[in-house]
Amino acid sequence: MEPLVFFVMLGLAAVLGVLLLGPTRRRRRANGLRELAEREGWAYEPEDNELAERWKGEPFERGLTRGATEVLRGTIDGYSIVSFTFTWRVASRRGSTEEPRSGRLAQAHVVALDAVPGLPVLELTPEGFRDRIAKIFGGQDVQIGNPAFDGQWRVRSSDEAFARRALDARLANLVMLPDFNGARVRVEGPSVLLWTPGPSDAALLVERARRVVDVAKIVLPLERGARYEQGGSVPGFGIPTI
Repeated sequence: MEPLVFFVMLGLAAVLGVLLLGPTRRRRRANGLRELAEREGWAYEPEDNELAERWKGEPFERGLTRGATEVLRGTIDGYSIVSFTFTWRVASRRGSTEEPRSGRLAQAHVVALDAVPGLPVLELTPEGFRDRIAKIFGGQDVQIGNPAFDGQWRVRSSDEAFARRALDARLANLVMLPDFNGARVRVEGPSVLLWTPGPSDAALLVERARRVVDVAKIVLPLERGARYEQGGSVPGFGIPTI
């Protein structure tokens, strides 16, 4: 067999494998999530696209054709929890003057307190190369004087004083646990969310939900007062984008 023909056939086989395995994996994942919901006494829905529009910031402002699938709702220690796979199409351009086009499908697993977001906003993201560059040009990063924490997390907030109160030893130690590796954490008033790249993972869902509740138990009591007891759209809502 000619080498060129062999590689063409190999490429076609790989494409066919992806096309066949994709739906199979989605069915298996959905079945696993349904089984989890039944075992934990939670409710499962195939989709609830309103969730894709509830929160601001990452990953909810990415791409085109956003949606929320594989939705589970339940309670842990009296806190209402929602978990879902946030999906979007990566926007692409072929020319600088063209409108964005819908590209490949991307996903993130979101676990959150099922509440309407508000103020204050506190966001923790793993510190990477882009974050270090952003900070050189004035990007916000609240430092707490803990070298291990400050080196692992970039902290941004709509209220730096609140961020410093929230990031006491309890929260700083909590988010240094292996359960938070690769995760992003955001507090938006009465809502706390944790998200990771990729689809929902039934094996990790309950533990991630417990970690969201752990964060809520530390942070939400600090939000009491008229300044923060509001949800929905708030003028000036958000954190610096750089």
